[in-house]
Amino acid sequence: MTTFPRLKTASLTLREWRETDAPRIVELLQNQNVTRMLASAPYPYTKADAEVFLQRFMPRDLGHGVNWAVELQGEVVGGVGAGHLSRKPELAFWLAEEHWKKGIMYEAVSEVLRYLLLERELPSIFADAFSDNAGSQALIRKLGFVHTGQHEGRSRARLAGNYPTEEFLISPLDFISAQQSRAQEAAQ
Repeated sequence: MTTFPRLKTASLTLREWRETDAPRIVELLQNQNVTRMLASAPYPYTKADAEVFLQRFMPRDLGHGVNWAVELQGEVVGGVGAGHLSRKPELAFWLAEEHWKKGIMYEAVSEVLRYLLLERELPSIFADAFSDNAGSQALIRKLGFVHTGQHEGRSRARLAGNYPTEEFLISPLDFISAQQSRAQEAAQ
């Protein structure tokens, strides 16, 4: 695959990361409520951190991973990505705190899962969240992921040490079933 898969929803554009996004990334990740729920983002977050982020997540080998900037009304508000696509695909996402609990990440991740599971036909996708991240766990479950167990993870924005995580997996059938359930709920 050579062309970056730009995705659109009713209110969002999911596009490739660009070097010009660095100031906005710093602005959004200069919030410990966000970074403490992420494994690789430090706090405080600097311009150098944003440059490393962009080196890592700007489009390269789309067979290995795809990472999208999430735009709302032309402004980046977060990110969604999937890595290790040829082995054990793994989903990650983050959103600016001012946009939490508004359905934005549900809309973005639903579109990413549609693309990965139904267009690219991945057999399953793994996701995890820190055990104290109730919002991400609720979103993951709402999307149709099935809880598979617990583990431990690290966060560069927290004190050193391991923190409990919840692990989840979704298949194309899990995703389709969750989408159908949501559509039926909305119709009632």
